Amino acid sequence: MKGFAGTTYDEVPYLAASFSNTHPEMLAVTALLRGLDPPPLANARVLELGCARGANLVPMAWSMPGATFVGVDLSARQIEEARAMAEAVGASNVALHAMDLRDVGESFGEFDFIVAHGLFSWVPPEVQEALLEVCARRLAPNGVVYISYNTFPGWHVSVMFRDMMLYRIRKIADPSERLREARAFMRLLADNVKPADSVWAILLKEHADYVEQANDWYLLHEDLEGENNPVYFSEMIDRAAQHGLQYVTEERRGTPDEILPPDVWSAVDSFATDRIEREQYLDFFRNGPFRRSLFCRAGLPLATAPVPERLERCRFRARVRPVDAAADPYAPGEETFVGEEGLSLTTADTRLRALLHVLYDAWPGTLDHAAATGVLAEAVRRSSGGEAPPTAVLGRMLLHALVARIVSSHLLDLPIATAVPEKPAATPVARYQASRGDLVTNLFHQPLNLLPLDRVVLPLLDGTRTKGDVEAAVAEALGAGRIAPTDSGRAPAENEAPKAAADLAALSLRRLAASCYILL
Repeated sequence: MKGFAGTTYDEVPYLAASFSNTHPEMLAVTALLRGLDPPPLANARVLELGCARGANLVPMAWSMPGATFVGVDLSARQIEEARAMAEAVGASNVALHAMDLRDVGESFGEFDFIVAHGLFSWVPPEVQEALLEVCARRLAPNGVVYISYNTFPGWHVSVMFRDMMLYRIRKIADPSERLREARAFMRLLADNVKPADSVWAILLKEHADYVEQANDWYLLHEDLEGENNPVYFSEMIDRAAQHGLQYVTEERRGTPDEILPPDVWSAVDSFATDRIEREQYLDFFRNGPFRRSLFCRAGLPLATAPVPERLERCRFRARVRPVDAAADPYAPGEETFVGEEGLSLTTADTRLRALLHVLYDAWPGTLDHAAATGVLAEAVRRSSGGEAPPTAVLGRMLLHALVARIVSSHLLDLPIATAVPEKPAATPVARYQASRGDLVTNLFHQPLNLLPLDRVVLPLLDGTRTKGDVEAAVAEALGAGRIAPTDSGRAPAENEAPKAAADLAALSLRRLAASCYILL
């Protein structure tokens, strides 16, 4: 079967990392807000189809020791890597199978959460149907399915360039030569198209730049596999429905109303007959290339929008921090907050400012619903001089902060240190990944690429070494030339003064704690 023999992944493994949006906690929170009652996380059963080398599944398993995890992938080489990782980090609650997903039968039982990330679009249509059938048959009554997939119209241009590259390399078998020739071909086209300022020339240049800059493993499996079959969102929903699955929502924070102004949505609503059509028109507006959709069993009642009252079960974490942590949120004027993924917010709203300050004080920990709404209530009282609004109003305020992506919601109270203890400890997963040079999964299931200094320090944090031991190890690494005496551990910039091992060790520990790697 073209493109689905597993051999290309054996030859050049896909260097996947953890995906925070696939974690059962995130799936449960999203489903909860849409009116579902997802299974408890403590003893959940989780299946990942296309688990590759376990970089996503094994960290999940370690973080949820009472749950059970199963991974399936056709690549025997990648499954062996996943097993090695699970054994190294002590994740005994995960089972890994090198097999065709179509053989996942009744003996596997039911699963509360099923994840298929980066798989659906890269298998033939008949295997896509089998994937949907496995999800439908193996899903627990109130379970949640996550499927990511490439979508039209965003992939139309990419498919055109993909076809052109595949035609050029159709007689080449060696992966390295395929990559080399595909890149050379796209650059040849981009450098010689006429006229040079045409739309076609711009598109060619953009794609030539992309294929030159992409990692080999990514380009080979994302663009140059034998199969890449994008679909329209509405088509995907229809196909899932044929297998008894209904669309819940996207695993994304925010709503379409953030993207288009109300008058445009009024026009869309005049010809969109339901929320599926509305979402499809959203893809037309944004040239949508990719979706991360959640599904459940057909027939379960769903809310058409997030339900604020469901937040009462959640905990909350700031995704932004005040530029001036000492600022008084009740003082007149505006205040600026910055955070993850380039987030930036400037607001004079004392309610929001107070909430973000309190969440920042607890960061990287979380606050429960009562504490978060209590802050809002106090802010309302102080700013208006009157009584706080009812709980429902406070819940909507909190929901608006979630929709704006400045606050995240959680169901797990993670054991994250807010200060560096005398004998700091990181998870076995993080230590294992850091020592191998991989992207390193933090306690929020986010993959980060560590600086050289932090990559030296993190593997040491097994809870037995003191801060002084870490300092001695940094000094040894400096003496051996493994790192430079700079904040990053890289070669110094011009006129950058060297730093002592003690300062570097302390800096790295603070940085790792701020990145949510250190356990309580």
